[in-house]
Amino acid sequence: MDRNWPPVYAPAALPTASVPPPGDPAPASRATLLQPGLAHPLPAGMRDLLPAEALEQAALSRELLATFALWGYEQVMPPMFEYGAVLERGLGTPGEDELLRFIEPETGGVVVLRPDMTAQIARIMGTRLADVPLPARLSYQGNIVRRQHERARHERQIPQAGIELVGASGLDADLEVIGVAAAAARRAGLEDFTLDLGHAGIAAALLGGLEPERRAGIVEALGMRDEPELTRRAEAQGVRGSELRALAELPSLHGSKGLWPAAEKALLGTAALACLAELRELVAALESAELAPRLVVDLAETRDLGYYTGPVFQFHAAGPGRPIGSGGRYDGLCARFGSPRPAAGFAFGLDELGWAVAMGGRARAKTPRLLVTHGDAAVLAALRSCRITCAAAPGGDPLAYARAWRYTHIVEITLTTATLIGVERQERQALPRDPRALGAATAALLERAGGTE
Repeated sequence: MDRNWPPVYAPAALPTASVPPPGDPAPASRATLLQPGLAHPLPAGMRDLLPAEALEQAALSRELLATFALWGYEQVMPPMFEYGAVLERGLGTPGEDELLRFIEPETGGVVVLRPDMTAQIARIMGTRLADVPLPARLSYQGNIVRRQHERARHERQIPQAGIELVGASGLDADLEVIGVAAAAARRAGLEDFTLDLGHAGIAAALLGGLEPERRAGIVEALGMRDEPELTRRAEAQGVRGSELRALAELPSLHGSKGLWPAAEKALLGTAALACLAELRELVAALESAELAPRLVVDLAETRDLGYYTGPVFQFHAAGPGRPIGSGGRYDGLCARFGSPRPAAGFAFGLDELGWAVAMGGRARAKTPRLLVTHGDAAVLAALRSCRITCAAAPGGDPLAYARAWRYTHIVEITLTTATLIGVERQERQALPRDPRALGAATAALLERAGGTE
């Protein structure tokens, strides 16, 4: 188990979460999922974000949304649940154990807590925004609710932030989407990451006209990179000739150097060769733009072949043990809502991205939070007029209270003096006693110190 998760932002006096962290690999059981340590346990897969963790996640979301806005993406806020039939139009028919469903009392209709926001964006584009000029640039942030299938991943409540570029296709559109993702990761504080690229059309082209149910076993073996089993299953479904030989080669076609000659040879004579050329052009453009510290190509990528239609990508970084973000091109999705348009997008998992940023060692600057002892309303108002977060200290030990609730400074007021005291190192700096001068002087000291001690 990685003991670096969650990052410690609060003193031990106050816990930062009320359930096991998202990466906790303890085996699942009914007892652990019901959180027996809590007097009032949460439903399975749900968790609280207490102040320190909520503050970090909110700050991370602001950085991502600010980056999206710089690239022209406007935020939309889809509802938390929708009619099951509507979402299934965009997602297919998920398994019974993947969604949380309930009956809407007013209509008797089956509704589901959203497992994905991209399908909601496609619905919005096919209805509320059906007549807008294209391309449309939309962003979103919020929780989805989805059952995780990986071992040791039990959470259902998954915070995300992402974008959708609707109505644009081709190299420039794919470059923009990946460029936004890379810029957002860096602004969030992540400098060291790997961009993993594939193309959904390669495997899809080799499987030809096979129905989804006949593809499933082949795709599973391809995802496991089990060449003998992949060949056996493909032959059993009637795949022959150059397509069969190319499928058998896909598990070994990954990396960065020397990949293209071997890939072209393996796919020669198949419809997948055009998809390979498209992917190669995208990789060359990404390398030229230097959008990622490392770039890896994986031709055996099989993620959601019924959903993605073109280039697909994932961001990886040290810490979470799974992608921190993913996306790609899905040109068929909007058509399911009556509005055929090309589209591409991506989403970051905020838990995974936050973990990776913390592992990278870049500490987020603390926002000053001041605890005021023996100060009247005029002192508090003066500080707040300078946009300084502050609150009055309760009775008892102000230092213990400040440490427990993550205040960075104490403003100690007496009849004749005012002093700014750093909570961590107990450094003392004199302040004017007059409230009108105290606010500006405190702001100047905090600015000179870089916000905190």
